[in-house]
Amino acid sequence: MRTNIFIAAVLLALVSCGGEATLEERKAALDAKKVELAKLQNEVNKMEEALLAQDSTLGQNKELGILVEVKKVAPEDFEHYFEVNGSLEAVEQANISPEQGGQIKQILVKEGDKVAAGTVLATLNVSVFQTSMQEIDNGIELAQTVYDRQARLWEQKIGSEIQYLEAKNRLESLQKKRGTLSAQMAMSTVKAPFAGVVDRIYQKTGELAAPGQPMLTLVNMSEMKVKADVSENYVQAVKENAEVDVDFPSFGVSTKARIRQVSNIINPSNRTFSVEVRVPNANGALKPNGIATLKIKDFEMKEALVVPAIAIGKDAKGAFLFVINEVEGKSKAIKKYVTTGRTSGGQTRVVEGLLSGDRVVVEGYNEVANGDLVHIQG
Repeated sequence: MRTNIFIAAVLLALVSCGGEATLEERKAALDAKKVELAKLQNEVNKMEEALLAQDSTLGQNKELGILVEVKKVAPEDFEHYFEVNGSLEAVEQANISPEQGGQIKQILVKEGDKVAAGTVLATLNVSVFQTSMQEIDNGIELAQTVYDRQARLWEQKIGSEIQYLEAKNRLESLQKKRGTLSAQMAMSTVKAPFAGVVDRIYQKTGELAAPGQPMLTLVNMSEMKVKADVSENYVQAVKENAEVDVDFPSFGVSTKARIRQVSNIINPSNRTFSVEVRVPNANGALKPNGIATLKIKDFEMKEALVVPAIAIGKDAKGAFLFVINEVEGKSKAIKKYVTTGRTSGGQTRVVEGLLSGDRVVVEGYNEVANGDLVHIQG
């Protein structure tokens, strides 16, 4: 070994010094390398023998072929889903304002309060109504007295009928005015139209409130709805009452629900139609305006032939798979061109080109070529 190294070193020195090695010197260097290679091969063989005693798999030779993993294709159920994003809304949420305008006398709740349906939330100043009510009550008292007298006289055939009718009309008119005024006074009391939580208060005591001007926001958090826009391409696939998977990534919540409503109108600006799904929210984890993802099934087939999508290759002729073919007791990978359908969950349905019972290469497919010998793992 030392002699071989010496000869190689001499040749290297000659080349570096600009000298040209002779034919005999080059032959000697080649022989030295061969001897060195033979010794290294001998060391490798000894190491392989030692390792083989501990791991028999190292004894497999190249004739066994490339190591691959296969899937035996058999009919199975296949379902395809598509996903759309939607926005969360409370089923019951409203900006509350009084039906009658006026100065706010008192706000009886604060933000975060839970209230029942019919709870008084705020009251307006009704002093003007109260004064008017007193005047009407006085007028009714007088009109009632006049009517009673006229009625007794008319029963006795004393006086004219017109006097009796005028007294009656006067009394009834004042009573109707009192009813109208009473209804107006009731409109000055703001009540909760449904049970919920006072989310936000916009006005303060002493400010002027008006119909249509939000005084506070009331929201019922017990039930939420998801509204999403779906491409018109799926209009035939989406049906009311169909079950969907609903995911709320921001809240770490996933659940199943049913489509409650499918819009009959397609939006011409973006070619979509809307769907609505309702989900319970008993613990209040979901919040309005949060993002939701709907996973909707648009295709299903019984007894479909399905393979991992990643195992499908493509070339100029189209999509293909490697299928195992037994030739003289040896396994070979044969390229088979197929027609593929939909892909869902990493699995692709094969429409044509594959038979039930075919063994498809699903691991090691990148290392084989058409006709290569393979060794099937497992």
